[in-house]
Amino acid sequence: MSPSTLTGVAGLIVEEDLVTVRERARIEDVVASYVTLRNAGGGALTGLCPFHDEKTPSFRVTPSRGYFYCFGCNSGGDVIGFVQKINNVNFTEAVEFLADRVGVHLRYTESGGARAEPGVRMRILEANRLAAEFYADHLTKPDAVIGRQFLAERGFDRDAAELFSVGFAPAADVNCCSTCAAESSPTPNWSRPAWPAKVAGTSSNPG
Repeated sequence: MSPSTLTGVAGLIVEEDLVTVRERARIEDVVASYVTLRNAGGGALTGLCPFHDEKTPSFRVTPSRGYFYCFGCNSGGDVIGFVQKINNVNFTEAVEFLADRVGVHLRYTESGGARAEPGVRMRILEANRLAAEFYADHLTKPDAVIGRQFLAERGFDRDAAELFSVGFAPAADVNCCSTCAAESSPTPNWSRPAWPAKVAGTSSNPG
């Protein structure tokens, strides 16, 4: 008997593989890639919700149930639903992303038509994320002082630059592709080179 397939929702992914992905992709590990989680007692974890602005954590992850829920915006679901929402992708793309992460080779039924290579969109999104982090991190480097001065003259402080993911392109000898391929870029360290003071008379909004 051939493996059953999940139709309608999961498209052409074999259901047996879908079950394996759900078992191996621990929701606490996946969420921790995007949210700083802390022990909330009772086997639960909590952190600031990535889906809306908040100062007091209302986002909760329950590993034993494989479920997340935010009491602030009412977002909730399993690990696949979290990836769908955080990366703005469909169900199949979320499963493919998790399969790559946990090392599951997905099988598909014959669709009778051309199909894009599995996971292409997710890899493009990941490449874009790494590139954005690379340039944002370089804005803190010594050779980016001209960029920080440029922003300060237009009313941009470090918080605004971080909010809008502003970055700085380094000299040609620093290659974004090779750096991102080697490892994920660190979160921008705003404690490095001092941010210039705002120029008098400038607005706090970008001009």
